[in-house]
Amino acid sequence: MSKERGQRDLARNAVLWFIAADLVAVVLIAGVGLAVARRIATNEAIRDARAVIETDARHVTPALTSGLLAGDPSASDRFDALVRSRVLSDSLVRVKLWDINGQILYSDDPDLVGETYPLGSEELEALNAGSTAADFSDLSKPENRNERSYGRLVEVYSGVKGADGTPLLFEAYVRFDRLSENSSRILADFAPALLGGLLALFAIQIPLALGLTRRVERAEAEQLQLLQHAVDISERERGRIAADLHDSVVQGLAGSSMSLSAMAAEAEREGNLSAAQRLRDRAAELRQWVRELRSLIVTMVPPRLHEEGLAAALSDLTSSLGSRGVEVALEVDPTLQLSDTTEALLFRTAQEAIRNTLAHAEATKVQVRVAQPAEGRVQLVVSDNGKGIDADELAKARAGGHVGLQLLSELAEQSRGELKVDSSPGQGTTVTLELGTA
Repeated sequence: MSKERGQRDLARNAVLWFIAADLVAVVLIAGVGLAVARRIATNEAIRDARAVIETDARHVTPALTSGLLAGDPSASDRFDALVRSRVLSDSLVRVKLWDINGQILYSDDPDLVGETYPLGSEELEALNAGSTAADFSDLSKPENRNERSYGRLVEVYSGVKGADGTPLLFEAYVRFDRLSENSSRILADFAPALLGGLLALFAIQIPLALGLTRRVERAEAEQLQLLQHAVDISERERGRIAADLHDSVVQGLAGSSMSLSAMAAEAEREGNLSAAQRLRDRAAELRQWVRELRSLIVTMVPPRLHEEGLAAALSDLTSSLGSRGVEVALEVDPTLQLSDTTEALLFRTAQEAIRNTLAHAEATKVQVRVAQPAEGRVQLVVSDNGKGIDADELAKARAGGHVGLQLLSELAEQSRGELKVDSSPGQGTTVTLELGTA
């Protein structure tokens, strides 16, 4: 009896140590992850500020007339009105225009106009190259004396040219607390997914550790259950990440694209055709990225898999192949009646096979077929005419960490099925999955 009690205490202590170590790991990972995410969010907010200032600089470029550069009061008044109406805001609090000698030709703060200060190496590089850079403002410098009341600032400077081709430096000061608000919003979108995933992982591992102490003789069965559970967790995480991408990044990019198009139209009406064309080009690039993101979301989470069936989901999956010059043949037996689990396994196997084809096969044709070879059985066949791979290379790939098909093979065995990969150099690759329909 004492021996059994000792074994139980030993097992209980091992579980408690495991839980404690896991909790510490979760806390450390969460702390590091949030710190990295905050830095990324802040850098992203600064990049956004750079993009806005660069756009503002292009917008005011047509007003950089020779009269302004010569100090003509009426030209300065017109430029000041433009800056105050189109550039300055609650977050953008100061604008300065410098020449190559460090003289301030314009500022919304009249006290600074005409003063001369040496430009730094990065500022001179931006002025001469017409590039844009950003850095935290040194408020101890005399040229920044009137900005100290705003607190910490980020100065963004962009090289522009006057109407006569004179290189100039357009400099704007953005309040860091407003950028921090933007970065906090980005972090708020990211943090729930990170913390939720870590907490879910922590919550899952506790019953697993307890279960392993009680059911050692059922280790193999439990391993397969854990494997399925991990796939389920992955599906939910894919869904959450895809939803976040669609509701935040995709919508934001789409809105930015429309804004750029509107700005292009406005620039064209003002006669600034070159700026209008650049804005249209940027808007087109954003629309292309939106399309790429939407395609990625479809591959992450097939929105129509269980609602409209396997055929619709596979059609969405293979639709991107055509744009890459790959000929696709898709055939799905319309009479099949499949459970959600079977549909998900078929889809993930097709997805993994197609991903490998795109990454390695250099194929020009892909065939996907789902049929019923016998009563109560379903078969998926994905074949390509790519360069193929020999058995030794396939074994090396799996040993090197390429476990996608290996994982699916284990799930197929759990469902009383079998996954096979047939390939040879120059003969293409065929992935066959057969399992029960229930």
